[in-house]
Amino acid sequence: MKKLFALTLAALMAAGTTTVAFAANEGVYIDPADDYYVLGSDNRAKAAASDDEYEGGDKLVIPVRVYKDDVSDGEYVAGDDTDLGFLTYTSDYDRNVTVRADWKVGKDLGAEVDVDWVNYSKLGNLGTSDSQIMSVIITLPENETTKVEDLAGTIRVGRTSSAAKKGPAFDLEVSFFSDATLTNTPNFDGGNLPTGSTGIVTFDKEAGEIDIDFDDIATFTVDVDGQGKLNLAWNTDFDKEFGAMYDYANLHFFNFEGTPAFNKTGTMMVYADKDTFIYEATEDGAKEIDATYDEDYEAWVFKTRKLTSYVVSDVELTDKTVTEDNSSSTTDGGKDNPDTGR
Repeated sequence: MKKLFALTLAALMAAGTTTVAFAANEGVYIDPADDYYVLGSDNRAKAAASDDEYEGGDKLVIPVRVYKDDVSDGEYVAGDDTDLGFLTYTSDYDRNVTVRADWKVGKDLGAEVDVDWVNYSKLGNLGTSDSQIMSVIITLPENETTKVEDLAGTIRVGRTSSAAKKGPAFDLEVSFFSDATLTNTPNFDGGNLPTGSTGIVTFDKEAGEIDIDFDDIATFTVDVDGQGKLNLAWNTDFDKEFGAMYDYANLHFFNFEGTPAFNKTGTMMVYADKDTFIYEATEDGAKEIDATYDEDYEAWVFKTRKLTSYVVSDVELTDKTVTEDNSSSTTDGGKDNPDTGR
């Protein structure tokens, strides 16, 4: 941080300032030369080391500054600033702060960007032991893949959305890894992958074709020769939104959290009674699966390379439930019956 930060804060504290009354011709900005910090679970910022390995869900923070706006138009213009460097370190600052992020890399990842108060008291270079500073907070999106994701772009702040488009740009470039909650399974050559304790799976190089059991829910037979690591975390959580589409059915779900895609097509067997129906569960509803029922294994059998979410129903999911006036339900008979192979 620049020495101007410490000098300004020290002067305010020496004068016994406990509130900050900002004039109408002051605005907010973030300095492109500043650092970003990591927000701890105690809501305190800590310095980010150059070798930090970030994970999905981590929060990065950037302190917001105040500047004197000579023309009182609420927009930061280079050369228009005569007084820079004040930190909004007190909650008495009640001016609006709007943030704008323009992502050049990772736009579709869903990173959340907001502003809020952050405690910087762990950082001695800010010149105060109680630094509540209005800050930009970037929450890295969850990463349930096996690869490193990249997020890069510019961040600006202002009093208004218009002002936030014109302020100086803070360039952020960060890479982040899979979530720490994903458990590694090394040198896997077949067997059971239980729910709740399965995450990233690395396959034995000599494994060849193997059977992967998912408790007593399903078995996937596939050739893993040359297969890279995959996120095979799975669960049987009930999908409430999907269930609401078919509230007349008894549904059982089998969900892969990272939608892993194998190099080669394998055979999936989902164990269920003969008089049931199986579908792929999508956000748009039930999707057709070209499945047949194997009476010997008592399972629905189909070919696939990508593992998604599946649902077994006690009835055909031909109609979607339509809710009217939040009080009554009807069914829409316009949907074709997916071919389950039965």
